Amino acid sequence: MSSESEEIPHLIANWWLQERLGSGYSGSIFKAIHVHTGKVVALKVQRVDHECPTNRYERGFYPSLQGGVGMPTLWASGVEGMWDYLAIDLLGSSLDSLYRRSGKETMDLRSVCCIAMQVISRLEFMHSRGILHRDIQLGNATIGLPPDEKTIYMIDFGFSKRYIDAYTHRHIPDSKAKRDFIGNYWFSSVGVHCRGKVPSRRDDLEAVALMLIHLLTPRGLSWTRNGVPKTDAAHEILKREKRLARPEDLCRGLPNEFEELLRYCRQLKFQECPDYQQWIDEFRELSESHGFPSSYDFVWPPPKPVSTKPKSTVTAADDLANVLNDLGRMNLGDNQTLADRTNVAQAVRQAKQDVGQDSDKRTITISSDSEGQENDTVPPAFMAPKAYKLAKLTNRTSSATDNAALSELVLEFIKVMKSNTSRTLIKDGFAFLDALNKQLEDPSVFVVPMRTRSKDISLQTETSNAKLGVVARLRREVGNAKSNRQLATMVQDFGRVTNRSSGRTITKDGFSFLEGLARQLKTLQ
Repeated sequence: MSSESEEIPHLIANWWLQERLGSGYSGSIFKAIHVHTGKVVALKVQRVDHECPTNRYERGFYPSLQGGVGMPTLWASGVEGMWDYLAIDLLGSSLDSLYRRSGKETMDLRSVCCIAMQVISRLEFMHSRGILHRDIQLGNATIGLPPDEKTIYMIDFGFSKRYIDAYTHRHIPDSKAKRDFIGNYWFSSVGVHCRGKVPSRRDDLEAVALMLIHLLTPRGLSWTRNGVPKTDAAHEILKREKRLARPEDLCRGLPNEFEELLRYCRQLKFQECPDYQQWIDEFRELSESHGFPSSYDFVWPPPKPVSTKPKSTVTAADDLANVLNDLGRMNLGDNQTLADRTNVAQAVRQAKQDVGQDSDKRTITISSDSEGQENDTVPPAFMAPKAYKLAKLTNRTSSATDNAALSELVLEFIKVMKSNTSRTLIKDGFAFLDALNKQLEDPSVFVVPMRTRSKDISLQTETSNAKLGVVARLRREVGNAKSNRQLATMVQDFGRVTNRSSGRTITKDGFSFLEGLARQLKTLQ
């Protein structure tokens, strides 16, 4: 126990201190009971003359945060002698404690998706109240106590800051003036930590992205593995490693959503408001695509995934043999109803006549008209259903004669891509975009494939870095296209940037672009 905790009295105001829950640089936190009401709280205690009076700062933010989901309630606060105290909700374990106690190198994907959805939602609420957290980390996110054990709470607002000026009610200005770093070494954004920039909403969200990637990376992010730097030289090495880490390297092997979130945060403008709901939806869809529930309740220990694979209707060989043997042993002779064969001979003769009459007329016709029906034929054994549907759409696109038909084909393409758990654009999908581009640009020219097998890593990296910005621009501009040729250029840009991005997945912005493309095709017909 620290010397400070030994000096702290057992009674502060009306709160009787019990066991110490934790301590840090700026103070200690105890479980405490109100001597009159019996209310149990977490009591944060700090010396009033501390050089970093975080309790005083926190006290100013709690009134703005009260009532928010996942925001602790402030029950009391004040100064008693030389001690500044805050009485807040007693909560459960932090995410850091859960992660460490699990003994695993990474956290499971379902839990990480739940953390993503809930923490982004908490940031949305805090930011709506004009407050930045500025210290996003696993230790500052905790689960509640029953019955709120599935809710993640944000705590520790000692480093928080208002980004909306109290007098002008406008966003604080950006500045290039040198500033001291406030935050944590592991997850504070590269801009704030490594480049000394003024923090804004984008930096809180980037910290969440880095925290999520850390949870899915064996042994965590590389710059977290040597502990807190103890010298300026060690800190500079950490900052350099963090600054030079590329999103595609940090997220290699992870679902594409994590890299896209990190890139999205880094392309936001200083005063720009993030699209929180977009990313909540992205992680909900990611969870569902892996067989987990759509609910963002944080369940610990994590439940097993629910299999989405339909049960086979094929009878096992042994079972089928038993059924046939049982049928062979059936004695129908004594059952007059089942054994009545009076009409059997007549039925056989009639069937033979029908076959003879129809044999000359029966032919099998394969026409392009049947290709519009999704269930007209079964995909070949060597071809997946998704690839088969996309190949059929490509054939129909090549023969389309007007914008209305192309618009309907684009909508069908979206439907096929969304109906599959994987949003990856396979070669048959690129073939569809190739055919669509050809029809829009000039129906008389040959298709020039967008999909390439080039191994030029530098080219892939450059395009990957630009993917989110390009797709977002296409989504915004598609409604202003004045001709089919302009739409063709957009389709070509979309295909190329998707091809050269990691994962080759269609994002939410990508689907929005395609939906806008379908609408604009009808407008220009």
